[in-house]
Amino acid sequence: MKLIFCISKDNGMMFFGKRQSKDAVLRQWILEYIGSSKLWMSQYSAKQFEEIAEICVDDDYIIKAGKDDYCFVEDKSYSAEGVNEIVLCKWNRAYPGDKFFDIDLKANGFKKSNSVDIAGSSHEKITIEIYTKQV
Repeated sequence: MKLIFCISKDNGMMFFGKRQSKDAVLRQWILEYIGSSKLWMSQYSAKQFEEIAEICVDDDYIIKAGKDDYCFVEDKSYSAEGVNEIVLCKWNRAYPGDKFFDIDLKANGFKKSNSVDIAGSSHEKITIEIYTKQV
């Protein structure tokens, strides 16, 4: 399974049950990146992907996603167990947060395999880091 997160400079994901930010260009990048793979997410996350029919929406998506599927994680619990890739989409700002990305990538055997900066619609710079599980 592959997980995708959007995080702030200080690894924040949400504040009082709401996402910190969203970006239309980043959503398009994600869809291009995953190609023909399945993209799973919760009902909450699906609201920002409404125009995309190919997403798989289920609040139990972490359980239902297959080995090669992607999961866009915002509002659900997660772990690194069974995960072979993590994509971190980093906002170039710090936002208030009370839910944070907390996987210790190195301790869980992940190594950065790629990094790219894109210009988003709401952020002039979004850094995307791809981490792969080392065997």
